[in-house]
Amino acid sequence: MFETIHTIVFQARDGGGNPCPVTINADGLTTDQMQAMTHDFGAESAFLMKATRTDCDIKVRYFLPLHETDMCMHATVGSITVLVRRGLCQTSPIMLETNLGPMRVEWEMRGEQIDVAVEQFLPKYQQTAPTVEELCQALRIAPNALAGGPIQSVSTSRFKLLIPLISKSILNDLEPDFELLWSLCDRCETTGFYPFVLEKDNVLYTRQFPKRAGYNEDPATGVAASALAAYLVEYRKVPVQERWNCFTIFQGEAMGRPSVIYADVFVEENEITRTRIRGNAKIL
Repeated sequence: MFETIHTIVFQARDGGGNPCPVTINADGLTTDQMQAMTHDFGAESAFLMKATRTDCDIKVRYFLPLHETDMCMHATVGSITVLVRRGLCQTSPIMLETNLGPMRVEWEMRGEQIDVAVEQFLPKYQQTAPTVEELCQALRIAPNALAGGPIQSVSTSRFKLLIPLISKSILNDLEPDFELLWSLCDRCETTGFYPFVLEKDNVLYTRQFPKRAGYNEDPATGVAASALAAYLVEYRKVPVQERWNCFTIFQGEAMGRPSVIYADVFVEENEITRTRIRGNAKIL
């Protein structure tokens, strides 16, 4: 019999983080049932079932309130936390079967906390992007609010449009025109806008406006944070080392739901060879 366990993921402090219902033993549920449950939850959800691939330990399907999605980082962190807490996963790493293929996840107990590290894919860079005029109209900002650097959709699993801004105050005051924003996402084949501000020491502040997800803003978006870390390394927006380059990414503050995500990019011989997201979850 299936059971749903509610988690909060990437919480920076009380009231923050991204909620994720995780349903275990979901093998008997249909796609329509999983979609209806997620719509009722009103949050991205994970459904865990027996793997169909011999090289994977468990299968996971991810749903937004309005549609299924191929990858969700906070739902993965929440899922692994549930599996470990319930004694259903006792060794690390674990291989998850996803719509994008096998995904390696490592976890480690640190006191009472479970640290989860989720491998992502090598970055891809989308060439289609809105004009500056269109972008500013959608975000309701002036062109001088934009910082230097390309405005580009990047993916380590799902494309997000990365938009550098000059200050946290501009970031926190954004009030987008969502219909226009979604229309631009359709045209540019991306799944959301991810404006960000780069602070010192590889610390960033971000917001994420997804395309027709069933809500207008997301408090913590691991797939976007991973894409952003790859972007920063690719364009040398930070000093880059021949090893793991680690970023601390804060999101959700403008929503009153402060979250923190750790995004890492491994560089060998001047090339990106690995990407991953790290973080924690707790069961509510």
